Amino acid sequence: MPTMAEVFNRFADEYQKHRLLSFEQQKLIRDIRECRTYVLGGHVTACTACGHIKVHYNSCGNRGCPQCQGVNKEKWILEREYDLLPVKYFHVVFTLPGQLRSICYQNKRLIYNLLFSCAWETLDIFSKDPKQKLQARMGMIAVLHTWTQKLLYHPHLHCIVPAGGVDEQGNWKITKSNGDFLFHVTALAQTFRGKFMEKLIGLYKQKKLTLEGKIASLKQAHDFWLLKKKFYEINWVVHTEEPFLNPDSVIEYLARYTHKIALSNYRIKAIGENDVTFSYLDRANNNKQEIMTLAADKFIARFMLHVLPRGFCKIRHYGFLSTRVKQHYLPLIRLSLGMKVARSKAQIYGKGCAANHQGHRSGHMPGM
Repeated sequence: MPTMAEVFNRFADEYQKHRLLSFEQQKLIRDIRECRTYVLGGHVTACTACGHIKVHYNSCGNRGCPQCQGVNKEKWILEREYDLLPVKYFHVVFTLPGQLRSICYQNKRLIYNLLFSCAWETLDIFSKDPKQKLQARMGMIAVLHTWTQKLLYHPHLHCIVPAGGVDEQGNWKITKSNGDFLFHVTALAQTFRGKFMEKLIGLYKQKKLTLEGKIASLKQAHDFWLLKKKFYEINWVVHTEEPFLNPDSVIEYLARYTHKIALSNYRIKAIGENDVTFSYLDRANNNKQEIMTLAADKFIARFMLHVLPRGFCKIRHYGFLSTRVKQHYLPLIRLSLGMKVARSKAQIYGKGCAANHQGHRSGHMPGM
């Protein structure tokens, strides 16, 4: 089966000769090429119960590597199962308009942080608004994606939001219609736009935005204010899907997004002499699977668009689900909902054959 490693092995050296890549982009290319090869060495695992021995080449662990997401995904699912509540959940998507993407790409860390903070502040405002009749502290798990199925640049957040919140006394309160309704998406989008633009203008006034190349004219205040006016005239998109009826499916659903990367190996269908063919889902045509072929350098360029800044956290927890306060709130919520005492994480993870494995890192495998 064709892989991203094969694409890079064949075309990356030539590609890098003609491109100025960031440290993170160079590292991703190197890591994917070396992942699970003798270059990274290997290790041996042995089960003390059954005596089975298995030899593995080491993985690179890069979060953009197609081969390294499975284990991280399963671990994340186990962690989130501990936080799961028997309530309805919504899938909410916050999207930045296309006119912002050039500014976003040149200021990834700043704008991605704005996207996270403004999405949460928008939900937080609505949850405490007396008109919404909730007036409780909500929670949110948000995951950043930056791509479309065609690998184009499209920053947006996928969020899982429980249909309710916790009040000051620790009681669980549900959203309207017994948790079947969150908030009006038009009102959410308008509030999100207002908060985002307020903070973007603040960054501009503080001269913290990089504006080069095709958007260098925005350094002139007149041009920036004209663009600002356009941002207020267009409709921003906040999309809310119907609530999950089965809480057990929530984490598995979100896990599809948390450890998903721009393009997985299974979508690469063929590697030609100078091009790469991959599959994508046509969202405008009922998610029909289509095939696209791009010149190798253009394919790699699109993949590189989605490399995140070094150390950037793409999965974040807010409200009563934030790491800082959930140990206080979750027991109160469980009590309010009449749940049994939660099992510890050790009980959830369990102890089996895997716990008896003893790993031995051997560096480069003998004979390699």
